[in-house]
Amino acid sequence: MTPTTTTPQAKLILFDLDGTLYLDGVLFPGVKELISKIRHSSLDYGFLTNNSSIGPGAYYHKLRKLGLELAHRNVVTSCEATCLMLKKLQVGPEIYILGTRKFRAYLESQGFVHSFDQAKALLIGFDKELTFAKLTEATKLVLAGLPIYASHPDQVCPGPFPDAGMLIEYFKAARPGTIIQAIAGKPHHWLVDLISERFQVRPEEIIMVGDRVNTDMRFAQNFGMRSMLVLNGCPMPTLGDVKPTLILEHINHLTDQFWPAKLGWCQENTP
Repeated sequence: MTPTTTTPQAKLILFDLDGTLYLDGVLFPGVKELISKIRHSSLDYGFLTNNSSIGPGAYYHKLRKLGLELAHRNVVTSCEATCLMLKKLQVGPEIYILGTRKFRAYLESQGFVHSFDQAKALLIGFDKELTFAKLTEATKLVLAGLPIYASHPDQVCPGPFPDAGMLIEYFKAARPGTIIQAIAGKPHHWLVDLISERFQVRPEEIIMVGDRVNTDMRFAQNFGMRSMLVLNGCPMPTLGDVKPTLILEHINHLTDQFWPAKLGWCQENTP
């Protein structure tokens, strides 16, 4: 695939995190070398995650601890996209936040107020601290007809752990006919809005690298990005109507065999 009038040079490469760059907190081989090579290329880069259990600051420190080179701007999370979504749709500020304490703290730092009695909406996140009491309160709000929003749609987080998508399905079952008003994370547009503004790029100038078909690859396909599906030792998933631009057996193949400049997707920096 070479650039044409409809396929401009790539300016930004985005990496999903869980399952793409690391698993169970351990980097896949070649990841540090890959990021170092990108830093000396014409590409900007970002680390993109739907995981809303922690905020962007915590992800920055996590990635630094893993030995990756980055600045705060390189981290993009569904937490930030969630705040953008809620503000643009004028939801709140009082909302019931079904998520971790760190998720709640990040939202509160952005002006939202966690409330049950005054809640104007229910917000579903990846709640690794879910209790029966919290689930009961959220259920009462759903049965009362409050609108529902979510940080992302993933049903299972690599590990595997039950994710926000399972709670979405639970509330749909609790009140038949329930509609989710908006979802912030991949494959929806709120992340695109956030990324385009921060990195000053158009979607067609982005390469999306990830391991999930229905989030990472569909996200790229929905908005005209180039995409690389990374297997990292997992069997080939069912693609359905999603067509990744390329499929890599392992993330370290991107450093050489599938390097974007070699594919004609970007320009190499010249000394």
